[in-house]
Amino acid sequence: MTQTNSLKTLNGLQRAKEAGIFITCMLSLYLLLALCSFDPVDPGWSQSNYQGEIQNLTGAVGAWLADISFYFFGFSAFLIPVVFSAAGWIVFKQSYKLAEVDYFSVGLRLIGFLLIVLSLAALSSMNANDIYEFSAGGVTGDVIVEAMLPYFNQLGTTLLLLCFVGAGFTLLTGISWLTIVDTTGWATLWVLRKIASIPSLFRRSGDSQDTEGFMSVVDKVKQQRQQAAESLPDESSEESLNVEDDNDEVAERFAETPIAEAKESLEQQVSDEFSEALGSSQRIEPKISFADQEQTIAPPWSEADAGLDIKTETLEDDSAEIHFDSEESKGALSQVEREKNAEQKARIEDGIVILPGQEGLDAQVTYTKAPLPSISLLDVPNRKENPISKDELDQVARLVETKLADFNITAQVVGVFPGPVVTRFELELAPGIKASKITNLSRDLARSLLAESVRVVEVIPGKAYVGLELPNKFRETVFMRDVLDSHAFEQSKSKLSMVLGQDIAGEPVVVDLGKMPHLLVAGTTGSGKSVGVNVMITSLLYKSGPEDVRFIMIDPKMLELSVYEGIPHLLCEVVTDMKEASNALRWCVGEMERRYKLMSAMGVRNLKGFNAKVEHAKEQGKVLTDPTWKSTDGMEESAPELEKLPAIVVVVDEFADMMMIVGKKVEELIARIAQKARAAGIHLVLATQRPSVDVITGLIKANIPTRMAFQVSSKIDSRTILDQQGAETLLGMGDMLYQPPGSSVPVRVHGAFIDDHEVHKVVADWKARGKPRYIDEILQGASEGEQVLLPGETAESDEDTDALYDEAVAFVTETRRGSISSVQRKFKIGYNRAARIIEHMESQGVVSTPGHNGNRDVLAPPPPKPF
Repeated sequence: MTQTNSLKTLNGLQRAKEAGIFITCMLSLYLLLALCSFDPVDPGWSQSNYQGEIQNLTGAVGAWLADISFYFFGFSAFLIPVVFSAAGWIVFKQSYKLAEVDYFSVGLRLIGFLLIVLSLAALSSMNANDIYEFSAGGVTGDVIVEAMLPYFNQLGTTLLLLCFVGAGFTLLTGISWLTIVDTTGWATLWVLRKIASIPSLFRRSGDSQDTEGFMSVVDKVKQQRQQAAESLPDESSEESLNVEDDNDEVAERFAETPIAEAKESLEQQVSDEFSEALGSSQRIEPKISFADQEQTIAPPWSEADAGLDIKTETLEDDSAEIHFDSEESKGALSQVEREKNAEQKARIEDGIVILPGQEGLDAQVTYTKAPLPSISLLDVPNRKENPISKDELDQVARLVETKLADFNITAQVVGVFPGPVVTRFELELAPGIKASKITNLSRDLARSLLAESVRVVEVIPGKAYVGLELPNKFRETVFMRDVLDSHAFEQSKSKLSMVLGQDIAGEPVVVDLGKMPHLLVAGTTGSGKSVGVNVMITSLLYKSGPEDVRFIMIDPKMLELSVYEGIPHLLCEVVTDMKEASNALRWCVGEMERRYKLMSAMGVRNLKGFNAKVEHAKEQGKVLTDPTWKSTDGMEESAPELEKLPAIVVVVDEFADMMMIVGKKVEELIARIAQKARAAGIHLVLATQRPSVDVITGLIKANIPTRMAFQVSSKIDSRTILDQQGAETLLGMGDMLYQPPGSSVPVRVHGAFIDDHEVHKVVADWKARGKPRYIDEILQGASEGEQVLLPGETAESDEDTDALYDEAVAFVTETRRGSISSVQRKFKIGYNRAARIIEHMESQGVVSTPGHNGNRDVLAPPPPKPF
């Protein structure tokens, strides 16, 4: 949080407000003491007495004031100190509202106040005893009662006065009596339920003192223990898994100690719950997380213990069963899978005998045969408590109001939302102040608040406030394991769920790539863009197998995505040659057209419906064949059987470099995929560190509505990505603005962090499960007899090639000048013909696309010189 060195000094407005609250509080206290210590023998307004000393605690002035108040209002005079206190509080907390005078509202409040005072004075005159020689309602109450009694009698007068009190209360405060009735009824029911639950605390009085009233907890623990014991495999089957006696002894050592520790830990947990329940009237269900149990029971990991993971894994599963309200991770083995693993037999692979549970013993991490990787592959984060206290937040909120007042902006902080990286202060502006005024002063506010940067959120959906986001003094790290283990990710049913991080309130942010359906990521070097892409890819590996999601990864830098080489999700090798990248995109277009033809013939609207129809047919024992198959397509005699089609995610780490090398053809391919590929299950994730208009063109932006902006260097770059400013004020290191589809308001997200060695563990886990099945046609281009054409393209043939093309290529490569005018002058041809020859050279990779100055670079090498 920003420093608060200037909290000791206040401006003129703050001084006046604090002085006003002190004065009104002292006046209220003075009047209350004067009324409470009233003595009729003291000299006052209605009488005089010069003998003896004054008995009133506030002196002669207090005696006079009390005498006047009781003379006119009676017991209602005690409302006067309350009125003074309320007025002082309004001036102190809501002084800016005094400038907005609504005379109608003020008139209604005054009428309500007078109705309450006069009605209570009259009721006191009728029903209360007199105050010494004064009437209980004062002169005012006596006059009203004498005027009403002849016409309404005592009962009618009392009812009318009570009606006036209720109406005055509503006019004064604006609180509905229906709300009061509802609140009173709810509180009454709550008290009755508490009273009814008291006998249950003493129902089992014959039990011991430690377990009195809480035997249900012990019964639940016994039930969980019994279920955990039934889930453990037999000792005979466990012993049959071991080959050497040494392994038995070591396994027994690891099996005895942690179970004893688990038993002690469980008893300690139960005793803690008893002690907590004895101190409260409401029973609280204990909650023990899966991660805590695993840390308590599992032994420390080391490479030497890799071969002992068979027993310890069983114990971890056992410890996971002894809990009350825990949530298992997606990678944890289920009960049925553990029984299947126990029934497996030894097998021989490559001449090596492999026992059940001993796969990958030579690796640094022991891999299970679970459907998805275990979350234990990721490091347990070292969590630290938030060092920001409520007092510090209040001080900073007060400082924000002061600094805004220095710039002639009257605002009040109505909400504070601390997060792991920034804290949002919601401001209620005074009437007539524009939110753009605060936006224009963002740099000045950052300087005055000693902050690195200040981001102003002019529109908060659903609220009439302006957001002011200040960086925290101590920044917390958002770890990917925390988000993967969250309820939002585990409950997400989509196979394309991706982790982004946490929002400013610390809540996990999990998005669905299938609903985007394409994503554009941009940010400067070092802003956390590459880590964010790795987090998204890793979260997909934690959510889906190769049968659900397949990847095509294009990595011009040859460093960021090469770590995923060899996972079974890949359709081809990680592409590092940009010419092969163009072929990969062309293959995606052809696959998109093939899937659309297939879905059209099947009568479904999207990939989800197609897969559901195929699975339904397999469940019923039917065979669905390819309706688009032709006998001339291959050597098969019959149509092939349809299988489930996976979603295809194309990840491009730096597509600016790809566009620079390959040219505008890539932009057309990307635009075509973005326009049509959603229903076919093909999704694009494009990342770049150069967010300029020649890279993120209008055609690409129009077809990719979902954007993700990390820290950029200028407002122009922010407008290029998000069509609005704000990304230039981010803090870097994963701090991003995420603009979801269908919304123009970006959401600030703090990106999750995953270390390189954690990515290597997940990749090694998937490599141990299987090898990828590459499709050679992806990188080699279209297969024979098939060519993917873009709109407006025609298939090339020898007849379409210009007769001077070869000579023009030789001339361009020799002179290293790839301009249209040079070819036109050399061969004495027209401009259009020379332009077609140069464009043909560009499509063949001889020359590059024209630069900013119109010049082209010659990419092909010069012809060899004859000897």
